[in-house]
Amino acid sequence: MSLLLAALSTLPITYAFRPETPMDYDVRVRFEGFIPILGGQQGVVEVKMDLRVVGAPESDGTLRASSELRSVNITFNGVNLPLTLDNVVEFFPKTTVTMTPFGKVRTTDAPDKVLPVKLPGLDSKRFPDITYLPIEFPEAGIELNRAFEFTKAFGSSPVVYTSTPDQITDATVRLAVVVRQDYTVLENESVEVVATEAEAIRRVKTEVRGSGVVHFDRKVGSLGEMSISATAGSEVIDLKTQEKTQRELKTLLEVRRRTPVWKSPTP
Repeated sequence: MSLLLAALSTLPITYAFRPETPMDYDVRVRFEGFIPILGGQQGVVEVKMDLRVVGAPESDGTLRASSELRSVNITFNGVNLPLTLDNVVEFFPKTTVTMTPFGKVRTTDAPDKVLPVKLPGLDSKRFPDITYLPIEFPEAGIELNRAFEFTKAFGSSPVVYTSTPDQITDATVRLAVVVRQDYTVLENESVEVVATEAEAIRRVKTEVRGSGVVHFDRKVGSLGEMSISATAGSEVIDLKTQEKTQRELKTLLEVRRRTPVWKSPTP
């Protein structure tokens, strides 16, 4: 009887991407604190993007989807930066991924692009993971108020996600999400990430801790909306003097599906 009750309490959740139903997402990222641009400055960077996701025919139980940026606007302390869509697409080009029905990415055709700056959550090969594929659901199914964990590799450092379904209906699943990541990089005088100590003047050790909410649309089989806030605390070590200083950067990531129209569930 206990096994039967356990089976009835688990609920498989799967993604669906259909070629005939493109999905458009509004993506907003806000960085506030130490910004590693222009030699490193305190300030606020806001990035607004329009992302289109289109499914491809399935093969042997594997899903395929392509994502492409359609517009980008970036401001620094309220002033528009002279960056065009072409500038951004150079690092975040149109990307096709294959995945399991549960959202685990198997392959990507995104090129190996090294970003000139290191910002929490930004990885050119992992852009689908931070936008329309944020959750890897367990194949055995989810249970109300029972947490599950998965890991995604961002560059050379893993991001660990702990997700707890705290609301399940016939139409949606709401998940409380906690994320954590630790990484270390080397920087030169321009606060650019470099590969060797010979090029560097400092070592930066960073701990990222964040949390938020993800709404999954069971009817459509895709992300409805997501809001994740995180704080990256860094210890900066001067390689010559061994002097230590501190940095902090707060990040807010918001993603919302515009079409098919997503309506937030009534609390």
